[in-house]
Amino acid sequence: MEEKSIAQMKKELNEFYFKEVKDNIDEINRIRKLEKCNTFCAVGMLIGLSGLVISAFFNLNSLVIFNLCLIVLSVLLMMLNNMHNKSKTISIDASGEAVIKKRLMNNFLKIFGDFQWSKGGGSKVDIEYIRTLQKLNIINYTIIGNIDDHIEGIYKDVNFRIFEYDSSLSLQNLIGYLALAPFLVGCGCSVGLCVLGILVMIAGLLNFFWLLLIIPIALLIAFIRLIVLLCTYVPFRGVFVEFDMNKNFEGHTFLFENALTNRGIKYEHSAFQDVILEDVEFNKKYKIFSDNQIEARVVLTPAFIERFKNMKTAFKAKYIRAAFKDKKITIAVNAGKDLFAMANLTKDTSAETFVELFNEILSVLQMIDALKLNQRTGL
Repeated sequence: MEEKSIAQMKKELNEFYFKEVKDNIDEINRIRKLEKCNTFCAVGMLIGLSGLVISAFFNLNSLVIFNLCLIVLSVLLMMLNNMHNKSKTISIDASGEAVIKKRLMNNFLKIFGDFQWSKGGGSKVDIEYIRTLQKLNIINYTIIGNIDDHIEGIYKDVNFRIFEYDSSLSLQNLIGYLALAPFLVGCGCSVGLCVLGILVMIAGLLNFFWLLLIIPIALLIAFIRLIVLLCTYVPFRGVFVEFDMNKNFEGHTFLFENALTNRGIKYEHSAFQDVILEDVEFNKKYKIFSDNQIEARVVLTPAFIERFKNMKTAFKAKYIRAAFKDKKITIAVNAGKDLFAMANLTKDTSAETFVELFNEILSVLQMIDALKLNQRTGL
């Protein structure tokens, strides 16, 4: 299939906007505000439920009443909001764009080719892909994480997949994980009470009441560990782009930045060796590891290294990583922001929104040109 030129894509972007967006922009922003309001009401309910569990457990009657009022008020506001807007849609999305993307994203992607979009979440496919990424050794340890947008297709005869991943302590992530708060608090309190009961029984039977000192010491250690974890946590907010290649890799080669941002990347050190390239400057900026030294030098050619160095600047990334494994190359681009957005928490959707979205997707696709993945002569 003949590939479209950038000029043709921009023409189709203009046609898409005037055909599907311009006359519906007021409706789109109404949906955005409705979803945003529903989200904050849902957050109010989750906070109220979490507070209700905690206050009931510690018998704090005044807080029980407060949290009940918060839950009732949140439910009433959501009902009134949906009645006024004649809608029943509810999505935990602080920007209010979930409904908009379901309506527009697949048609928008036709500008570039026969691409498919899906909304990420906690599906089995998403969980399996995160496990795959962890095996590539280019992702930090994450406290929380969420796959948002998933785009896949064929561009210039190269199969690709894009996963937007966010492991930052963002509002969007915290909202999602608040739903688990009542369950986690309940489980934590149950386990704590069981351990406390066992310690009290042992201390009473053996007359070793000093054993009870374990409880405050354990709590202190857990608190210090949490503080250290939060202070040294390195979030990822960007995209993982996976491309099929024209050669199979028997081994596993990966590289990441030589900086504090690589903290938390875990791998079996004994299975990999350092790869030292002739490019001294690149060796200073990146750590390269492989379980096949010969293959590593085949894929990490001077031409590839030169193009890879330029990508960080071209895509305005905070850092960039890569892994070669199983006939695929996976590029991790930490942009430090939400990508592929059709709505924003603080401003209305406009023509500028779709121009920015167009440029972001085009930049990812241009990696194929930058790395010459569509050429059968190798890297």
